[in-house]
Amino acid sequence: MSDLEAYEKDTGTAVVVDADATAEYAEYLRLAEVFQGERLAQLTRKLDWRVLPQLIFIYLLSYADRSNVSNAKLYSAQTDMGMTSTQWNAGLSVFFITYALGGPFSNMALKRLGPKRVLPVILLCVSFVLIGSGCCSNYVLGLFESGMFPGCSYTLTLWYTPAQLHSRYTIYYSGASLAGAFSGLLAYGIGHLDGTWGYHGWRFIYVIEGVFTTVIALGACFVLYDTPAKVGKWLSDDEKRFLVLRNEFEYGGANAAGADETFNWAAARQAWRSWHAYVLAFTFFSVGVAVYGYSFVLPTVILNMGFTAANAQLLSCPPYVFACLCVLASGWYSDRYRRRMLATVIPSSIAFVGLLIAILTVQHKTLVPLTYIAVCLATGGLYCLSPCVAVWISLNQAGQMKRAMSVAVTIVFSQFGGLVGSNIYLASEAPGYPLGFGLSLGFLGLGCIVVPIIYWYLLGRINAARDAMSHDEIYEKYTIDELQDMGDLSPLYRYER
Repeated sequence: MSDLEAYEKDTGTAVVVDADATAEYAEYLRLAEVFQGERLAQLTRKLDWRVLPQLIFIYLLSYADRSNVSNAKLYSAQTDMGMTSTQWNAGLSVFFITYALGGPFSNMALKRLGPKRVLPVILLCVSFVLIGSGCCSNYVLGLFESGMFPGCSYTLTLWYTPAQLHSRYTIYYSGASLAGAFSGLLAYGIGHLDGTWGYHGWRFIYVIEGVFTTVIALGACFVLYDTPAKVGKWLSDDEKRFLVLRNEFEYGGANAAGADETFNWAAARQAWRSWHAYVLAFTFFSVGVAVYGYSFVLPTVILNMGFTAANAQLLSCPPYVFACLCVLASGWYSDRYRRRMLATVIPSSIAFVGLLIAILTVQHKTLVPLTYIAVCLATGGLYCLSPCVAVWISLNQAGQMKRAMSVAVTIVFSQFGGLVGSNIYLASEAPGYPLGFGLSLGFLGLGCIVVPIIYWYLLGRINAARDAMSHDEIYEKYTIDELQDMGDLSPLYRYER
């Protein structure tokens, strides 16, 4: 077995190389022999301790700032702004529309300018909007925040292999579930300022968090790491080169469409035409319906169990802590066994059961403990899904530009799901919320259980057909240039399932 064939068998990734790329591939094989065993583990620990904490922290702040809309509602935000329940839901809808519109353009900017320039600017804009929201009212948060999730998602693919991606992704995304607990605790503390200087507590929540986020964003402009090729002395020259070449070859080959680091419109258009993006976009849409609607109404659901507003804030924290543990377990399982479909379907099933129990028990005061357990199950299952889908689409798109745009495309649809989710939990239907829970169950069952199983089956058929073709047959049918241009459509490419 040749070195190339051995590499393809070990990684599950087929590589297309031409004469110009042969030298780079030979260099990669040489470095891969150096970076193995303890040396590779040491390099991975470097990345885990330096890259991940930064992304976790800035995403935690971004997500906490966004999720505080549910906490603000408990502290008279809706009343102060003179909004009806319908107008409140419409305001949430504006957030998701602007979020959906901004995501692809943000990732295009990130691909051109790099994470170090783009992500801190996004966070800084978010902080300014928060401060403005605390002083008046503002609906442009979604436009600025839209780049944070897809930007951080794409950044991780620059540092980690497909086999490492989901577990690291879930560590980073655990910031979102921790943000739910963090924002609830912070809102509980800041809420005690309710009435100070004649202002309700929700204004202090936004202003104080906005000022803190501003400080962090300004610091991130100087300390946030860029791509492996552009970092400082904490990586040696060999380590930098190894990470760059590993990223090229393990995500479809150095010559796969869009694999270079330059901005590429053709690869961006390919992402919009990829059927994989739209299959998983529907799954992400379903996730958006369930997750966003549920997260916005969670403190209110707990309030309706008979607790005070302050206690409802505190009791919304444990479900998010449980969700953080579930997210980490899901990522470990997905990378350990390379089972992307099961990593999606199992949490979806847990969330389905939790929501079903909640809808059956939430109106019965004698069943409050059971309802609260259901809330924990639903939260734990739901928060596993966004990283599952984002990682799955990242792994099934060859080339950096196409991968970045595909993540952004699917997230656009998730925000449209949030647009639906923010309007289905109607105040007039409290505390049972039959429409909200019912639609969430429907989309979870179809989009997050049935569709992933069908997608898994189709990928198996495609991979089996490609396995049946020998290298000789492939090179008789296609030229090297054609295989390079095909990217993940190449018969040498294998999809993750």
